[in-house]
Amino acid sequence: MSGLGASRGRGGGVLTGCVSNMALCGRCPRLFAYADSGRNNAWRVGIDGGGNYYGSDFHNRIAAPFFKGARKKNTTIYRELIEAFREGSDGFEARLARLVERRCFNPFLENKNAAGGLSPEPALAAARAADRWARCMARFLLRVPSLFKEPESLLPQVFAASARLKGEHIFEDGQPLRMTGDYDALLFNPDEGGAMLFEFKGYKGSDPLSGLAQALLYCYLVERTTGLLPGLCLIFLEDENPLELPSEKVSEMMASALPPLFDSVRAALNRQKPLPMTLDPFLCARCPFDSFCDSDWGARSVQVPQALDKAAPQVSDEVPSLTTALSQSDSDVLEARGHMARLIDTLKKMKLPATDQGFVCGPSFIRLKVLPIVSQGAKVAKLMSAAKDLQVQMALDVPPLIEAGPGYVGVDVPCAKRRVLTLEELMKAGAADRPKGSAVFPLGMRVDGSVRWADLVEPGMTHILIGGASGSGKSVLLRSIVLGLLLCTPRGSVRFTLIDPKKVTFSDLKGLNALEEGAILSEPDLAFMALEGAVEEMERRYDLLEAAGVSDLESYNAIGGGFLPRRVTIIDEYADLMQDKEMAKNLEHFVQRLSQKGRAAGLHLMLATQRPDARTVTGIIKANLQLRIALKVGSQ
Repeated sequence: MSGLGASRGRGGGVLTGCVSNMALCGRCPRLFAYADSGRNNAWRVGIDGGGNYYGSDFHNRIAAPFFKGARKKNTTIYRELIEAFREGSDGFEARLARLVERRCFNPFLENKNAAGGLSPEPALAAARAADRWARCMARFLLRVPSLFKEPESLLPQVFAASARLKGEHIFEDGQPLRMTGDYDALLFNPDEGGAMLFEFKGYKGSDPLSGLAQALLYCYLVERTTGLLPGLCLIFLEDENPLELPSEKVSEMMASALPPLFDSVRAALNRQKPLPMTLDPFLCARCPFDSFCDSDWGARSVQVPQALDKAAPQVSDEVPSLTTALSQSDSDVLEARGHMARLIDTLKKMKLPATDQGFVCGPSFIRLKVLPIVSQGAKVAKLMSAAKDLQVQMALDVPPLIEAGPGYVGVDVPCAKRRVLTLEELMKAGAADRPKGSAVFPLGMRVDGSVRWADLVEPGMTHILIGGASGSGKSVLLRSIVLGLLLCTPRGSVRFTLIDPKKVTFSDLKGLNALEEGAILSEPDLAFMALEGAVEEMERRYDLLEAAGVSDLESYNAIGGGFLPRRVTIIDEYADLMQDKEMAKNLEHFVQRLSQKGRAAGLHLMLATQRPDARTVTGIIKANLQLRIALKVGSQ
């Protein structure tokens, strides 16, 4: 599939590029720079073959209809595919090839003929490619024996919907390269946990392996999207022999080929001079830009980007040595692969065999997805109770968190290097999924990279209880909540009462205009007065709601009779505030009233304490603190 669409980052900013254009950089960084500058047909330089057929046409008119039909029940392709599986594995390859010919290639040819016809050469190329593709698919599907037993339930898992891939490579100095791309076809193996990526090429490059650059980039993005590194099948429409690589070989080639490719892309997008030249000694002689290439991009003597002070990383058989050459995100992937290999091996030794279903690298945890092999006696319940054993056998500092998910069991292990997120990063990352509520704020990032938002208007999030040992981050979280609410809500719509017995949690917020009392409260008697005032305000608001004939703050503000801001009372180290028994009884009374009745009137309560047990937070209060956040604790 072709397409141009790279853009430059300036002064160390974000670099962006589409995979199909970046792959051109593998042939020659200068061709890539010409294409990025708007030169037409730069991608054709160095291409062999008749040029009578395009991979994108094959994808759109033959492969895509097959995949769409295979995923959709009640289509002819779906029904015939089910029947082909039911007939068993013997002769399956030939049956699938005939199905593709009958239901995809022949309709394509008929449409072409109706539109004016297709010359024999590209028609023959398409026919041969369709047959080769079908037989390559069949060989992969034969490695999924459960498909021949339960085709109806497994087809949607095997034939993945085409989707735009997104991923990021971070250079050593922190500059990001963001990539997008659309693969041709992708199959999954739920039995073994593997996958196969198919790419169709209408041309064949002067170097038989030149088409690999684009395919390897797709494999790179698939792994970052799904956690599974696929095998690769590269089909040239003008060549009889498809190139098939197992995932192990793909991993080796990615490790050796992609880092220098990323460096060359960066050099071209930053318009570095001199730009690296092609490694193909015959390409320049065939290039229409040859006569002015040196004046545009500098003398052709450099073969690696000068922005790096060292040569491109060399291929090594030792995986650990690769981590220094790859970016932080690449190191996360290598770490995840290592954990997954140990997990699968450990489960096998524990007589809990499971298949690899991919992984997700989050800021603090790596989620390893596995599927217990029930036919061999592995049960989800057994795996869920194996945390301590896995900690010992996998040499983890803490037991992994194990939880069942849709189609897998997630085993969460801590990252070797935890990534600290700023509030700004969190808000940018979650901007697309931000709720439309009037009192929203970001809480954190999930393992899969999505942002968890909270909304005080929602009944299950009106009041919050935060528990965590000393140093676990309660104070940081509370400050982030205050700032998050201020940044995500209209000015003046939220006001705060901040109670801080330690006198240090909110010290950097003492100048906020949104403080109800105009200061941070640290003394119990001042806290008592503030809580008493909050309860009185709550009752006053209920009188206003009753008079206006509405049931909550949102409705009251909507009718235009006056505006009432939300009031959020935050108490850090709640247990310290309750040390004086006589004062504690009165404070507890006000806290209980707010937690029980505050929601509809727009009053919200957040308590943080090291031990939120019954002696610290009574059962009635705890029952009304619907959103509970557990940070690091001393025991389960």
